[in-house]
Amino acid sequence: MKKLFFINIIIALALASCVKDENPYEPTPDEPENYQDIALNELICKDITDPYYVDASGNAADWVELYNTGNKAVNIAGMWISDKEFEVSDYQQIPSGDDAVTTIPAGGYLVLICGAADAEGNDLPTQIADGKIFIDMGLSSSKDSVVVLLDPDQELVSRSANFGPDGALGGLPDDMSTGPLENGMPAPAWIVLAMKTPGYSNNGAAPVEGKLVVNEFMGSNDNIVVPGVEGDFPDWIEIYNTGDTPIDMGGWFVTDDLEDVQKYQLPDNQTELTTVPPHGFLLIICDGLGDGLHSNFKLSAAGEAIGISKDGEIFNESFAYGEGESVPAPPTDFSAGLSVDGGSEWMLFEPGTSRIPTPGASNN
Repeated sequence: MKKLFFINIIIALALASCVKDENPYEPTPDEPENYQDIALNELICKDITDPYYVDASGNAADWVELYNTGNKAVNIAGMWISDKEFEVSDYQQIPSGDDAVTTIPAGGYLVLICGAADAEGNDLPTQIADGKIFIDMGLSSSKDSVVVLLDPDQELVSRSANFGPDGALGGLPDDMSTGPLENGMPAPAWIVLAMKTPGYSNNGAAPVEGKLVVNEFMGSNDNIVVPGVEGDFPDWIEIYNTGDTPIDMGGWFVTDDLEDVQKYQLPDNQTELTTVPPHGFLLIICDGLGDGLHSNFKLSAAGEAIGISKDGEIFNESFAYGEGESVPAPPTDFSAGLSVDGGSEWMLFEPGTSRIPTPGASNN
């Protein structure tokens, strides 16, 4: 009898183990970021003609461009950057708190603004503000030599060429940038570039104009935090810019009813709010408020439709989602999105797994 009792216990434990292994809601550990895929790709010490960024004091800021050489998006929050390689106290840590700003899509670029000042001329601290990353680090071709990028453990990831007077470049000329012609190549391949290209390829090719696509959406939200929204969990639609140039979505229309193309119009006079950066994202909050990026409708959890239109007559993109449709209706706290940003295959993103909902950041 005792033998039978112990056999039953063993069988029960084995079954419990199997059930646990097959539980589709069992959380999986987050995959580590591929920090080694991020390369320093271009920098400038004095940006004069058509500067990338003019600060509140009226001066053009320096900048450093990062490039993602890999095939997966990387969130660089927590990494370190410095123009003083051997002075740890001068290392600047890239801030966290806004994944949409700090995530670089596969093959994408991110420009860090360096040495900017406020209206009184005081150096801006390292921070994220207005959708940009500011680094408290001015660059000088006469006083500096290299810029280094390190992972969160302060292990070296990428080093620029020596752009100082004692380097192979002989001191970087004013209004000229340096980097490799082939994006992501290490320092020996760096040259003084014929044209500065912050935010796109160093080879001088014209930036590719993309299009706006619906990249991800959520129709029933109980727990997923949405960037820029405090104290609420609204539905949302994520728009993705597939190209290398910014696209202003101001004046565009968005709807959940394909019979009503003009259901809600985004403001046409708030460019800083409605511009989608290259390979970047814009969140439309579907909470019924009808103001700014907050649409005048909410999404249906069971399924309905989503459409976006530039002219209010023809849809640039539209689809139905739900039962019987090629786009699934996501359950509560799930999102539906493209398996690759700007791609064609739809899938569900599930909390607690390696592919979670990512409002305002890469689906990868």
